[in-house]
Amino acid sequence: MNLLKKLMLVLLCTGLLNTNIVLAEDEVDPELLSAGELLENCEEGSAPGAPNMDCMKYVVGLVLTVMQFHQAEQSPPFFCIDPQANPKEEVTDNVIAYLRKQSSRSNEDAQTLALEALTKSYPCTGSGSQI
Repeated sequence: MNLLKKLMLVLLCTGLLNTNIVLAEDEVDPELLSAGELLENCEEGSAPGAPNMDCMKYVVGLVLTVMQFHQAEQSPPFFCIDPQANPKEEVTDNVIAYLRKQSSRSNEDAQTLALEALTKSYPCTGSGSQI
């Protein structure tokens, strides 16, 4: 499976992370969470090093979903995170910072930009724990 197909599969799988948000809104035509909406939710009650719990749950859920995908496919990871060196608060802060830098793309799907943030913030170098 080429990298583009794998990326699309990951993005479709991570769409499941948005299910509870869509159901909570009770929309007839469900839409995925936008990057702007995620940033707005993440900034609410957050401070550097202490992101809000909902935002952290979203990011950790995305990381775990991608990790499970790579394990199932036995494919090379898109990003590598060492849980000992990169706590979930730091990872979430990096996603928030990336969303702020990409404010012109606030209407795009949140999981697309979050995955980009993780890939750029945690490139794989071939050593350490890989997620």
